[in-house]
Amino acid sequence: MSTANPTPIRVGMSGTFAGKSYSIIARVVMGMEDQGETYYWNEFYLSDGSDRIAMLVCEEVYGAQQWRLFTEFTPNTPLTAREAGLKKVGDRVNLDGLSTEVTVVDETRVYFIEGKAPDWVSVGDVAQYFNAEASGKMWVVSWSGDEVEYYRGMQLHPEMVAQALRLPPASLKAASTSAASGNRIFGIGAALFTFAIAGFFLFRGCGRSHSIVKPSTNPSPPVVQRRPAPAPLLTVGTNLVIAGQSYRVITHRVTGFTKVNAQWNTHHYQITDDRGRTNLLTARVQAAITNWHLFKTHAATRPPAPTVAASMRVGEQVLLDDFSGTVVEVLMSREISRHGPPIEGFAPNGLTYHYLASGTGGILMACWDGQGITFYRGHLVAQLTPQ
Repeated sequence: MSTANPTPIRVGMSGTFAGKSYSIIARVVMGMEDQGETYYWNEFYLSDGSDRIAMLVCEEVYGAQQWRLFTEFTPNTPLTAREAGLKKVGDRVNLDGLSTEVTVVDETRVYFIEGKAPDWVSVGDVAQYFNAEASGKMWVVSWSGDEVEYYRGMQLHPEMVAQALRLPPASLKAASTSAASGNRIFGIGAALFTFAIAGFFLFRGCGRSHSIVKPSTNPSPPVVQRRPAPAPLLTVGTNLVIAGQSYRVITHRVTGFTKVNAQWNTHHYQITDDRGRTNLLTARVQAAITNWHLFKTHAATRPPAPTVAASMRVGEQVLLDDFSGTVVEVLMSREISRHGPPIEGFAPNGLTYHYLASGTGGILMACWDGQGITFYRGHLVAQLTPQ
């Protein structure tokens, strides 16, 4: 077994994930037994200064690094420890308003700790857990004694992890040779440790043990490739008419979006009307059709903090002033290129986090990072005419 760190991430670094600032306080090497062999991976404990810890997990597969971020949540229908312990693979469980299937029931062990891990994490600790999946998403249930905890898993592109930690963009794209060969030494077969959605350890909080998410034995899915933006339909200086109103393009920005199991680039245009008021025009191609949306900034009466926005999940209700709707997408973005001044709410450097909510009053888009939050109200554009 090698306890070497196969990544450039080090204890003491800081970064921003899901709009929250974290410091890396520990690296833990975890392992689990399968058919007489032991499989190892690395976990980085993230602290936001409170007593809650998040977990960034790195798994190496076919010489490439796979990353997940795990955060705790409270389920709609909690389980008792006894109920959790009775779950078997194939059982159905509703944790987050969605019927999910239990895919793994297992345990893991702590093999090595670097840095200051929480008091409840010690070398030799063994944890019990099960993980559940549905619609390309993952949940983990972990328990010790009578206490049960619940976590959501989020897939992160290596480049996004690097940007969040202010590392060179390509620094996390390839795994180390020694770690990859180490997997072969321990006999981890490609068919066994595939990553349809998981393969990672999950932290435990509140003074208890911890659990992992074990890889499923389903066939390996294709690697999610970023869909490039089509050729720009508008350029800086273009005049256009929307619903009888004249506008002029002052900024063209290509934005790279990432969500679970999808990556794509979108054209954003900052436009001004005859009175100099700025608006945001987006072009997203779906099924070979370009959908245009026109957004205006919304000055919320009592805007929530970025941490509140970061807790929103698909399907949850949003109430903001006179807007009422449902979250339909949770995303993060980065700037690919830009001609013209910055667009409000979209960080020119680093990551911006978003949710989109749909309601009878149109679309609400939230944009936030560790510094603040911006809201946009928008609607679908029926017709757009360049001049």
